[in-house]
Amino acid sequence: MKRVFFMALSGVICLVFYIGHCNAAEKKLPVINGKEVVAMVNNEPITAEEFGVALGDIQHGKVEEGSKASVIDYKGILDRLIDEQLFLQEARTIGIDRLPDVTASINDNAQKTLAKMLVRGQWDKVEVDKDEVERRYKEETREYKITALVFEKEEDAKAMEDEISSGAPFDDVVKKVIADGKILESTEGEYVKERDLLPEVSGVISKMEVGTVSPLIKFDKGYVKARLEDVRYPDDPEIRARITASLASIQRVKTLDEYTKSLIKKYVTIDEKLLDRIDYDTSEEEFNKFMEDGRVIARVKKGENVTVKELSAAFQDKFYHGVGDLIKRKGLNIKKQEVLEGILQKRVLVIEAKSQGIDKTDTYKDSIEKYNRTIVFEQFLNKVITPGIRITEDQVRAYYNEHPDSFTTPEMMRIDSLAFDRKENAEAAIRTLSTGTEFKWLKANAEGQVESNEKESLDFGGNVLSVNILPAEVQEVLSGVKAGDFRLLTSSDGYYYVLYAQQVFPSSLRPYQEVKDEIVTELYNSKVAEAMKEWSDKLKEHYPVEVYLEGY
Repeated sequence: MKRVFFMALSGVICLVFYIGHCNAAEKKLPVINGKEVVAMVNNEPITAEEFGVALGDIQHGKVEEGSKASVIDYKGILDRLIDEQLFLQEARTIGIDRLPDVTASINDNAQKTLAKMLVRGQWDKVEVDKDEVERRYKEETREYKITALVFEKEEDAKAMEDEISSGAPFDDVVKKVIADGKILESTEGEYVKERDLLPEVSGVISKMEVGTVSPLIKFDKGYVKARLEDVRYPDDPEIRARITASLASIQRVKTLDEYTKSLIKKYVTIDEKLLDRIDYDTSEEEFNKFMEDGRVIARVKKGENVTVKELSAAFQDKFYHGVGDLIKRKGLNIKKQEVLEGILQKRVLVIEAKSQGIDKTDTYKDSIEKYNRTIVFEQFLNKVITPGIRITEDQVRAYYNEHPDSFTTPEMMRIDSLAFDRKENAEAAIRTLSTGTEFKWLKANAEGQVESNEKESLDFGGNVLSVNILPAEVQEVLSGVKAGDFRLLTSSDGYYYVLYAQQVFPSSLRPYQEVKDEIVTELYNSKVAEAMKEWSDKLKEHYPVEVYLEGY
């Protein structure tokens, strides 16, 4: 969260800097509805706030991808916002926002957003039982410090028990038994996690007081006699956080269930007699009749009533493979209440959210507006801009042939190395290797090597590496090397290296079929960008665009 917040803030800071720079001549941005405006598209404003958010998104995307910081393309960002506004206005002009699938998606999102915001408000009230967190934490982290002996023979175990019962000190008996070699294994004063103990042992140990000795504990391979020395609970914030999150999740589910049931009671009247009379388990033919049944099974205040038809359709949606098998197994009637509550839950959450005025809040309105703009924009791309775009096999082949460098794998090498502080030692090592001495043996025995813990030197460790990521001086020394060759590097870090090229993998052109899909994507995206530019230029002839940033 800190990174996201910082990047969003940095976008605002960059925007402030940019606007301040552009308005050095004291020319202020116009203000509409209390917000500074950076551009106007056919009387629709693009605010400085929107510009800042877009800028923050670009910066955040670079951090997520690990990209290096570069010069910010302020003009490109504003051009994108202008294009989006142009496309949105044209989409609405031609009625894309009124298409049935678009309005259905918009309405569905509005209801889901209301429900989510209401539920989130209830979840924010959830408090986790701290005592339960502590109890579960102790159960998971508890460690016992025990001294224990494991016997194979019952008579040996009982002999020890008899000695302790007669008053012999426990420690003395333990030493004697170990010396006699009558045990399978022993644990002396070691901490052991409870979950690592045998169930038979942990069941006894968990009930013991510190300092006490257990009775004989039988398990499948013998007998255990143990003394509990200590109990501890190591500090582990990750385990505590996980337990807290798990309990919070359980509590949220419980809270939501209780809350929605209270809302159903508040807003809904269910015709229980009708619900009881509906027999879904008779046959598929009878079930299909219910799919056309318009009787009201639940009356909803301030909302749409639920019919038998809607309840039946919900069964069809719930069971993707059909209801036939469940009807044969008499498995539908027992789910009537569950399915009906699922329908009602969504309905009453929306009703309650509206009654609390959530639909009037800026947070809700901003979320809805962002979604509506996104889906209308996407539909404009899908229905107007991209349908005519086609990528042919000839185009893909031509791109492949014209851009071989884009599809050529780099030269790779498996490299190992020896580092010396004196040149003569490195040269001697190469002479020794040239006689057939194994590299591993020399690495273990050669004199004059720089110790790894005393240097900040190059160490290739026998790894396969791309040659083009190696330091320039290494690339130069390894130029033209063949597998099995040794080269001497006099490095700028003050050390002398024997470089061993164990394997060499020449660069090669990737097969066409392997990269074909990549090329199709590249060409398609390029053509989409071209089409968007053409549409933008065309729309600017009809929709006036005015930019208020100086230097744009």
